[in-house]
Amino acid sequence: MKYILLISILIFCNSTGPAQAEQKTEALFEANLKLNELASLPEGLTVTHTPDPVLYILHTPSLSGVQWKHSTTVSSTSTEGTVTILEFGYFVERNGQWEFPYGVEVPYTYTSENFAKRYDCPNSELQPDKSYTDAWNQSVIDCVPEQMVKWYFIGLDAKGNRVKGEASVKLLTELAK
Repeated sequence: MKYILLISILIFCNSTGPAQAEQKTEALFEANLKLNELASLPEGLTVTHTPDPVLYILHTPSLSGVQWKHSTTVSSTSTEGTVTILEFGYFVERNGQWEFPYGVEVPYTYTSENFAKRYDCPNSELQPDKSYTDAWNQSVIDCVPEQMVKWYFIGLDAKGNRVKGEASVKLLTELAK
């Protein structure tokens, strides 16, 4: 009986292990594609996080885990018209490399419509000399590892050129008082 159990476990491990490794490899590949895209774009946006670094707080009893709350502000460096946000998202640093959040799951990218709502920015158009802030940005996880999170934003300037802005924020393992 114990041999049947052992064989069943080995078959299960061998059948799920490679699939999980393949999903992880695929997710890293997708993250690297986005990172390469970002590396090819010129700077055209300024991104800041406040505070940085961020102390965590405990969730309410109905939710598990911890939460890091901070604001994220985006502004255009262009003086020649608006920059329209096309997409934004973030990476989490794991084992010395940037990965999409949630490990092997499909990465979640926010749209221009999400930006307009979260940043109170009509039509996702950044006006020159004006900043737009998501005062309720956050990271939520079940454990408390110190980590870096990199937010990126991709926009289209008034000349039709794609531009970027990105900034990292450090999430500390200290409880806010």
